[in-house]
Amino acid sequence: MGSMEHCVNHPSKKAISVCHNCGEAYCESCLVEGKEFYYCNKPACQAAMRQESAAALLPEKIKCPSCSSELRLTKDERAARTFHCPECEAYLDFTVTPPMVLKDKKYSEVFSSRNQGDIALLKSFLDDSDIDYYVSGEDFLSVYPLIQPAKFFVRDDQVEEAKGLLKEFNANLFGVSRRKNPEE
Repeated sequence: MGSMEHCVNHPSKKAISVCHNCGEAYCESCLVEGKEFYYCNKPACQAAMRQESAAALLPEKIKCPSCSSELRLTKDERAARTFHCPECEAYLDFTVTPPMVLKDKKYSEVFSSRNQGDIALLKSFLDDSDIDYYVSGEDFLSVYPLIQPAKFFVRDDQVEEAKGLLKEFNANLFGVSRRKNPEE
């Protein structure tokens, strides 16, 4: 194992950590952060990092432990390992074994949109604010984009905070602002 004093690649730089795969010490510019550990740029170490990331993801399809419905998960849901079942309204936590069904969390609809850009922006705003939410019908938009909007549901104890964020948001329908006066 390399010394933690200096980077293997840059002897003039101080090492910040070791590669989880090869055990060599590296500076910040030589390390890539995996799901749980740091890895260097060696091909074998990068392969180990990809394996770690893939192992951390849930499968694309799982059965809800509450209602037994088959759920198709997004990559974000698979990585987060916590999500909402649209069938039984249960909040599921797969970060523990066995998975927990958290039925005590109640959610309320706070916004809906058919615009993919608005949906992406809202998800970003809510994620940045650590607001617990889920989106229902987002995948449905690609099949029937004009029929049913994607609906944002926020945990009841965070509804006012979410509404405060959304108050300043200028939602667009088909890329056209719904505001009558640009000064509003």
